[in-house]
Amino acid sequence: MHPCILSATLRPLISFTVSQCISPNIGYSSTLIAILSRSTLLWASLLALNVIALNVCAQETSSSRAFDPSEADQVNELLAPFNEAAKKWDDDVEKLSATNTLDGGNEHVLFIGSSSFRLWDNLPDDLAPHSIVKRAFGGAKFRDLAIYTPVLVRGLKFNRAVIFIANDITGKEDDIPPETTRKLAHLVIEQLRQEQPKVQVFILAVTPTPSRYEYWPRIQNTNQMLKSLSVELQNVHYISTATAFLDADGLPRAEYFKDDKLHLNQQGDDVWSELIKRALAEFAPAPSK
Repeated sequence: MHPCILSATLRPLISFTVSQCISPNIGYSSTLIAILSRSTLLWASLLALNVIALNVCAQETSSSRAFDPSEADQVNELLAPFNEAAKKWDDDVEKLSATNTLDGGNEHVLFIGSSSFRLWDNLPDDLAPHSIVKRAFGGAKFRDLAIYTPVLVRGLKFNRAVIFIANDITGKEDDIPPETTRKLAHLVIEQLRQEQPKVQVFILAVTPTPSRYEYWPRIQNTNQMLKSLSVELQNVHYISTATAFLDADGLPRAEYFKDDKLHLNQQGDDVWSELIKRALAEFAPAPSK
């Protein structure tokens, strides 16, 4: 469990138990004395664990938020471990960006990300009346997107951008910490703004899927990091999807997914469409003059 979430879980547990054990008139009740006498080690351990979690959380948050995407040294350090592996996308990115000066427009919404956008064949119809331009390549991670976004959007016109990447937590050895994903996403946002300074950015949450549900707690940590960007950065918005894709038992709704249990079918795309269109309407840009 991520230390920030662990601490948030422990604090109310500790506070509630102590509050129930202290009498407002007497002070320490017999219940508290009994608990302390039998479980001193347990409570001391919980308190110590909470302190450790708070410290780690503060360090991670401070480190993540200190990242400045305009500082070349920081960007180079962030991307250096991923540059070599990302070269496999060179051909895909070249093909996608070849028509940048012809595609798009001042009122277009850019959909940029991984295979869930690439395979969304009915995207223009599903998002109508919005005009859509798509720049997505299958299997991409945030590290890949951060390396190639400058090329993918160079010369491309758009006034809003929807980002979706779901491959940073897959249970493999190259999974990266949520705070690293946050830095990469922050960099992508800055890169989009280098091309279109007034762009409204929408981060679509990593959606719970049957094939990766065992990693859902870790994915939620990543989503929280992505959501924090919408709190700190202007014109950045977070689109939550969990409630729409989880059933009453908290499990992914299988009817929304293709046979691979990873990518959405048309029914799932319809749910996404409604969530995205709602967000686009809520944060519509000012009319062009």
